[in-house]
Amino acid sequence: GQGGVVVVDGEPGVGKTALLDEVVRSADRARTRLLTSAANELDMRMPFAALRSWLSADWLRGESAHPTVERARALLRGEGAGEGGAVAWEISVIDRLVDIFESLCATGPLLLVMDDAHWADPSSLRAVARLHETTDELPLLIVLTMRPLPRTEPLRGLLDQFTAGAIRVSLGPLADHDGTDLAADMLGAPAGPALGRALAWTAGNPLFITELVAGLQQAGQLTREPDGTIELTTTAAGDEPRLPASLTEAILRRLDYLPTNVRRVLSLAAALGVSVEAGELTAVLGAEAEEIDDVVSLAIEARVLSRSRDGLVHPSPGHPASNRDAVLVFRHDLIRRVFAAQVPKVTRASLQSHAAQTLMSAGGPVERIAEYLISSGVHLDSNGIAWLMKSANRLIIVAPENAVRLLSDAIGSTTDTNSGPLLRMLLVRALLWDGHAREAESAAREALERPELRQGAPGQFRNILLLLLSMACMAQGKVRAAHDVSIDAVREESILPNLEARHQGMLALESLLLENIPAAERAAERAETLGREISDPVSIGMAQFSLGFARYYQCRLEEGLRLGDNLVQQYESRAGGEGFSYFNPYTVSGYNLIQLDRPVAAEPILTAAVDYEDRNGGTMQTANLIALGLLHFLTGRWDDASTVLTRCVGTADVLGFASIAPTFATVIAICRGVFNGTPESIPDLDDDIGARTGAPIHAHARSLALEARGRPDEALDLLIRSCADAKPYWTDVAQYYIYPDMARLAVLTGRSADLRTIADDARSADSRIDTPSRRATALLCTGLLTRDPALLTESAELFTIAGRPLYTGLAYESLAAVQAEAGQTASARTALDAAVELYSGMEAEWVIARAEAWLRRLGLRLGRRGPRKRPKTGWAALTPSELRVAEFVTQGMSNSQIATQMLLSRRTVQTHVSSILNKLDLDSRVQIALSHAHGS
Repeated sequence: GQGGVVVVDGEPGVGKTALLDEVVRSADRARTRLLTSAANELDMRMPFAALRSWLSADWLRGESAHPTVERARALLRGEGAGEGGAVAWEISVIDRLVDIFESLCATGPLLLVMDDAHWADPSSLRAVARLHETTDELPLLIVLTMRPLPRTEPLRGLLDQFTAGAIRVSLGPLADHDGTDLAADMLGAPAGPALGRALAWTAGNPLFITELVAGLQQAGQLTREPDGTIELTTTAAGDEPRLPASLTEAILRRLDYLPTNVRRVLSLAAALGVSVEAGELTAVLGAEAEEIDDVVSLAIEARVLSRSRDGLVHPSPGHPASNRDAVLVFRHDLIRRVFAAQVPKVTRASLQSHAAQTLMSAGGPVERIAEYLISSGVHLDSNGIAWLMKSANRLIIVAPENAVRLLSDAIGSTTDTNSGPLLRMLLVRALLWDGHAREAESAAREALERPELRQGAPGQFRNILLLLLSMACMAQGKVRAAHDVSIDAVREESILPNLEARHQGMLALESLLLENIPAAERAAERAETLGREISDPVSIGMAQFSLGFARYYQCRLEEGLRLGDNLVQQYESRAGGEGFSYFNPYTVSGYNLIQLDRPVAAEPILTAAVDYEDRNGGTMQTANLIALGLLHFLTGRWDDASTVLTRCVGTADVLGFASIAPTFATVIAICRGVFNGTPESIPDLDDDIGARTGAPIHAHARSLALEARGRPDEALDLLIRSCADAKPYWTDVAQYYIYPDMARLAVLTGRSADLRTIADDARSADSRIDTPSRRATALLCTGLLTRDPALLTESAELFTIAGRPLYTGLAYESLAAVQAEAGQTASARTALDAAVELYSGMEAEWVIARAEAWLRRLGLRLGRRGPRKRPKTGWAALTPSELRVAEFVTQGMSNSQIATQMLLSRRTVQTHVSSILNKLDLDSRVQIALSHAHGS
């Protein structure tokens, strides 16, 4: 039930492919399903080129995962890619791949093979990295073959990830006696001394040995001696063997029996690239299909070419005889290079350029045309530039790096001022799509300085560039710079309504992040008005997103929720169509639902928000994770909160939300009594936009740390300063969380004036937003001020309705203190027991000790309490969420299926599975099921 990774490395020709052939045969004998692929050097810039053939095997059509396979294929073709950029597209593709292979592994073991992984594109390597994370849980074996060099940065990163968990098979050269044995096996007789010396020149490389022996045989330079050995022919005793001048000549000699036209076609095919479609070769060479079919058949028979249809690296007996629809690859790259070298460099460039022109005329795949154009090294002519302008939008999706190169070349080679603005705009788009926001910003600013763009240009290219520039700045977290660009754009006199609507939408988002709520509201209202006039759902969506958060900060939560729900409805009805790359359609509803004390409804919405960012690579993922962590914290699911907060580490975070996560985790650690630091050791938050929203959490963490160190007056002073520094709108949606602890500290320190102010502020927040938690907060603070048990009892009841066990416990703790002061010992003990039971459910050991110490000082004698901590290992160590995940694993569900059942993100489920394996000291999902079945 457990998989893994095997990395086979060695020099070219050392036997990696032969070993891989045996792996493939072994998989067939073991009835293990197999998907194979091969990377090549010319496709290194095309995303997912190295693994696309994994999705083309015929047997996938009979699998339940086939619909997902079809969606993945469509996505790889650039269909339904949206506007989220290359990162979002890549994440979406990888998620689909993980879904596919998880589903396949649920019904049996699966073997994925990638040959020549040293040529793999970065996207394919990142997909392999994600799949590697699942091999501890799934019967998935990944086999990669690669050369020692080259080692790209993405490949080095992947190998570093494999360090602890992959099997490494390094193939070195054959020893001399093994080399002669290999030659003897080929020749059917032992090698003589002279031939043995010649074989030593190959340095034990099996490919060189086989090619050399075959070449010498073909050249008639071997003879059988009377003693039965095979020897080189020599002119005189002691002469050096009459070997071919080089291995290249040996290979050519070996293949010189092939007809001249076959060798010519092979040379031209090799010059075109590592692989070529037979039909494409026919069109480029202007040959008859039957002629090319005959050539290919002979080359396959001679084991020079092989088919790669349906993901098969090598020929398969099941394929039909015709090769016209096959993708053809050279079996050995060395042979391809030898054939390609027979074509002069100039001729090779001309051939590749001709191939590009032929495919342009035939409407061929844009990525193939781009590869030929780049390989030819020829600057684009007017026809090439016209094709590029027409095809750039699709090329940007499927091969963004090549799009950037060709667009840059076109800009440098054209003097046409009419096409210049469009080309520059497309270049900025390509850079932005490919995740190069800084370069996109630079290219946009440079383009805007061009004379033809300073005063506007045909098609509103200036305003489009300004929009792309704003997006590039936002992608880097440079919100102020983006805001300034949007301000300039909306002031343009010649701006068209559709572009003004988009700019106003961006301006609303930027103003919101800059905490200028009135400006955000004005821009959003203008964007929505224009969007409705021109029926632009993107502008309307951006406006409703910003208005939803404006209403959130204005305490108009029901309005904010209606706007958020409308966004969710629009997104889901359009299956994630255009426009939602600018914002997360689930976030507004999620945030408003938390504030409205609707945790049951908030959880699936916030989980969907996290999943959306996982799929689209958005910049707001950490903000959504923090919100989901807050929800789990408020509802007492602190283990789930910790799991979610851990995910913030390493998550893209240009706006600075991630720095809140460790501070939030510190709050939980202090409450549980496992924080070993000091108040001063809690780092200050950064001055980033996102980090500033965590000021109340940061103040809460430090105040708890101060109280734990016996400094309650300093703790209260800190919280009072935090409230004084907070912006008015922020108090109503975030600051009120700390009022209960402030009121408790004011009682402990005897600061009645501060307690009165705190109670007044809590009642004021309650008057502006009518929710159970705010009403409960006001009642708790007022009850402590007036020492009124009835108010504190009502507070506990309302916190229970709001689904906030920690605060319910605080209300009961406060009630116990008031009753103890009044001498109502039995009632106080009952209230304290209720508080301790709630705190125990969260393992809040320090909070329990703090409450008991408070009541002890008030004269309440406490009974002896047993240990409350959960064990660290075994089934009893699993959290409630982990137990549910284990149940679903036992039922054979994949991570995706569990995520759907539990309303969690798949990454969170994966984290839970890893935690279960660690706590149970198991190695695979199968072992979880077996352990569960045995009643553990």
